Amino acid sequence: MNKLFYLLFTAAGIIVIGSFVIFSIESQQPDSQINSMLDAVWWTVATVTTVGYGDIVPVTDTGKIVAIFFMFFGIGVLAIFLSVLGTQFYKRRFETEEKEFTDYQKLVLQRMDDLEKNQEKLQKDLKNLIDKLQERI
Repeated sequence: MNKLFYLLFTAAGIIVIGSFVIFSIESQQPDSQINSMLDAVWWTVATVTTVGYGDIVPVTDTGKIVAIFFMFFGIGVLAIFLSVLGTQFYKRRFETEEKEFTDYQKLVLQRMDDLEKNQEKLQKDLKNLIDKLQERI
């Protein structure tokens, strides 16, 4: 779960930094749709989460390049997030099955030890019986 925390923390940091970057690039343009910091945060979150409403778009070439970066970043974060989450579920299931398997192994080994002890006891008893029979003969 630490990996997910770091991933979400990094994504939040990128969103904050991206909001400042896109605001500083786009707010200076007269025909820009990003006129406030809230518009910049809205655009960054919509882009990184791959929702991409299209209601606010960058108009400068630099803003469009930044947008491309955030689009790929959002896809990457989503892929990593799903991968880590899936791995955690698989790992938890595998460890549970492994624990059950280990418990069965311990039980089988214990039964085998019991059988070996019983076999040794039977061998001693049989040897004692043979010795007694030989003494009588």
